[in-house]
Amino acid sequence: MARPEKALTARERTALDAIARQLADDDPALVRSLSEHGSGMVTAERITSRWDAWPVALLAICLAIFAFALLLTSNAG
Repeated sequence: MARPEKALTARERTALDAIARQLADDDPALVRSLSEHGSGMVTAERITSRWDAWPVALLAICLAIFAFALLLTSNAG
């Protein structure tokens, strides 16, 4: 669900501009690096992909192998 955007006040915009100028003076390489990432609205939403589940699948496979090994060793003894 989208929330309406809240515009920055003049004081907030001035503070952010001052921070940006100070950062540009202190570390221009960082500013160049960050500016390469584009612009636009930033959200905290994460876009999932089909590869996000591989750690869970790997853990399930390891547990299955471990359980199978336990079954084999208990039958041997």
